[in-house]
Parts: sequence; C-alpha cells; structure tokens
Amino acid sequence: MTEETTAVVEAVDATTFAASITVMSQIYGEAMRRPPELVVQRREIMAAHVHRTGFVGVLACDGDAVVGFGYGYHGRPGDWWHDVVARALGRRESREWLHDSFELAELHVHPSRHGEGIGRRILETVLGRAKGTTVVLSTHDRESPARQLYRSVGFADLLTGFVFPGSTEVYVVMGKRL
Repeated sequence: MTEETTAVVEAVDATTFAASITVMSQIYGEAMRRPPELVVQRREIMAAHVHRTGFVGVLACDGDAVVGFGYGYHGRPGDWWHDVVARALGRRESREWLHDSFELAELHVHPSRHGEGIGRRILETVLGRAKGTTVVLSTHDRESPARQLYRSVGFADLLTGFVFPGSTEVYVVMGKRL
C-alpha cells in the first residue's frame, strides 16, 4: 500500500524540463548512490537528451520542489545506448524491439518519497505520451521496486546479465509493446 502523496505529476515541454536538470541530476545521484562526478556527467547527458526526437519529459513536484522525474525519446541508430543494446540483442531481436522504439532513459524519485506511488504515476504519464511500437529500458538486473514496477505494467526481460561497456554493474534490458 502506498502513502498519500501531495506530488503533482505532469508532462512538461523540453524547455521546462531542461530548467530542472540540475535538481533532477541530484535526485538521480541520491537514488542511484552516485558520486558527484557521475552526477555532473549525467546532468550533461540529460541536457543533450532533451533535444532528441520524440522527447517526453515528466516532472513530479510538491509545491515548487521537484521530487521525481522521468523521460525518454524515440531511439535511433547512431546513439550510444541504442547501438550497444542492438549489438547485444542480435539482428532479429534488435529489429523487433528497437526499430520503432521509445527509449525510457531515466525514471527516479527522491529516496525520501519512495513508496508514495510517484514512480508509477511518472511511468504511466511517460508511457501515455510515448510514440513508437515498443518501449525499451535498462535497469539493474536484480529484484528491486523499479523492476517490479516495470513488470507490473507489462515490461518483460529481453536481455539479462548485461554489462554496458565501461561499467561493472549488471543490467537487464526490458521491453514492452505499445
């Protein structure tokens, strides 16, 4: 059972989303337990992502404070995540899942607000605006509230035990048909 929340979840345009990237990267850092240098790197990546085709950004705010966010965009060959995952999936699976996909890039809620249903509302709002035939994402390959959330709305494991180049963390790539 989730607690009652006062957070308002809504889709915003790229300009509004970009204005909150600093605070969103801090939420990412706390939620993922990342060191400051990786938070700065993620902030730069997020700033570049708002310009991608099919961008959908969602903010969860309590008053003026951002307490969660999620976003994605239409995937395309030539983008790092897309190409790495495509190679790992193989030709047939890649064509099936990545040809016309929406890539859910990030979804995080401040740890102090976990358990309020904010993440589910962010995810549902993003999925309601996503364009494409599939939605794909990567998350840590372990049982977690995030993975349970994704499964609960129809995501399935496409690739488990996956380690991205330059990382030691183990991920699962998940997909859902729209």
